[in-house]
Amino acid sequence: METDLEDMSAKESIPLDRQNQYSLPELQMTPECLQQELENCKAKYEEFQKDKSELENARMEAEKATKELKDRACRLTMRIEGDRQENENLELTHQVMLDEAEDETAKLQKMKQDLEAQLQEAAERKRVLEEERKISCRPERRMVFKGHIQDAELPDGITVKPRIQLPISGGCALITFDEAEVAQNIIEMRDHDVPLEECHLRVKAWPVHLLMPSAIEMQMKLCNRRILVSNIPASERTDLLLDKLELFFSKRKNGGGEVEEREFLPDTGNAVLTFLDNGVATELVKTGSFSVLLSNGKTHLLKATSYVDGEIKDLKFRTSTCRRSVLLTGIPDVMDKEPLQDLLEIYFQKASNGGGEVEALSYVPVGSHAVAFFEEDTGSNSSASGGL
Repeated sequence: METDLEDMSAKESIPLDRQNQYSLPELQMTPECLQQELENCKAKYEEFQKDKSELENARMEAEKATKELKDRACRLTMRIEGDRQENENLELTHQVMLDEAEDETAKLQKMKQDLEAQLQEAAERKRVLEEERKISCRPERRMVFKGHIQDAELPDGITVKPRIQLPISGGCALITFDEAEVAQNIIEMRDHDVPLEECHLRVKAWPVHLLMPSAIEMQMKLCNRRILVSNIPASERTDLLLDKLELFFSKRKNGGGEVEEREFLPDTGNAVLTFLDNGVATELVKTGSFSVLLSNGKTHLLKATSYVDGEIKDLKFRTSTCRRSVLLTGIPDVMDKEPLQDLLEIYFQKASNGGGEVEALSYVPVGSHAVAFFEEDTGSNSSASGGL
């Protein structure tokens, strides 16, 4: 654009005498024409300058827009690069999680296979145990029929005789009468004034309520590491007996193994041996009988049977009232235990005091505690009887 303007200016600055050389004879330039031509050239020059300024502004705007676009493109490039890096990190994380999930799936699959194998082994072991149950699991007992027969229906469950414990606080007494009516009369009277020389002891009578089992559910299972040794002579001392049994049944030649634990059951006179390894007890039970040299120097034929573990699954209770027993409370510590106990028994034996024949009476002094044991009362209609 500037070159064109320079050429034009150069052309316009040609001397008039040279223009006159090339102009036609009839076109003679007058000062007015030249002035007009000059004005026209100035107007064109101003227009060219205006166009130049506009083009310069347009160029600057274009450069500014170009810079903004470059900055925006740079930011977009950086964002795209950040997104790409984030996607790569996410993809890597997902791949790691996928690998871990595959490893966990493989472990679970292996665990499933192991559990299935254990289940099959347990099923086989159960089948073997079912076959072994044909062998008696109870110790051998000597039984004899002595001619007694009675008409009765066979029970449909196990009979349990409860033995209930009840804590008794100090300053209380537990009294049991021969007749349930006497106990009920004493309870209905509630307050009793027991004469004591120049004063009276005011005691209160309360019924005795007990929680007794009404239903019990047990799960029984054979223990594959224990045996029950029975038919043991009653004359054997416990410590020597257990030593002899452990020594005998720990020897491989007798079919035994290392004994982990031993226990004597005083209520039955039997012994329980626990072996360290599985399978030892099973082989001993298959053999059944063993001739064992005991501490008395004699050989006795002992019987080894399977040991049955029992676990209580459900136990239900019911509230029972002792119809012949009465709890006396509020007894102060005014004399020794024996004289005060005799005084209470004499008072409650008198019919004039609402009492009757006393079967048992136990007093717990203030500051002491005791436990009363209640058993089934088979001699009357009452539910239980007890004593300290």
